[in-house]
Amino acid sequence: MMIRLATLNDLPKLLPLMEQLGYPCTIDVFKKYYDQFIRHPGHEIAVACDGTKILGWIAWSQSKPFVSHQTRFRIEGIVVDASARHQGIGKKLVAFLEEVAKPSAPLIIELCTGLRRAKDGTHEFYKNLGYKNEGVMAKLYLRKEIE
Repeated sequence: MMIRLATLNDLPKLLPLMEQLGYPCTIDVFKKYYDQFIRHPGHEIAVACDGTKILGWIAWSQSKPFVSHQTRFRIEGIVVDASARHQGIGKKLVAFLEEVAKPSAPLIIELCTGLRRAKDGTHEFYKNLGYKNEGVMAKLYLRKEIE
């Protein structure tokens, strides 16, 4: 298995993973998402491949917070194909991002995961990799959608 940055040619193979993540869409819509995302510096998507088969992906964005000396990397999404889970692929994708991010240290890598993901072990997966939401840095995620 190898991990590399995604290309436009990978998008059709990523569609089934988008559906597994809970975001089904058409190839045209997905191309728009991809184009809008990667045109920003520090926004990338990496794929885990076994030959020509894509087993998973991780997407992240990089920014500089207003009131911190740290660079922020935010995991925007990560998914491993249902047929390839529990083989360490997700762990390798996160490790890939952490290696990409290291030259930007000091840094923080953050993510948001839905409460609905707790039952499938996603929250424990992140905790086992050292990600936490406790102490003085605990967060409350709030959002407002405006159309």
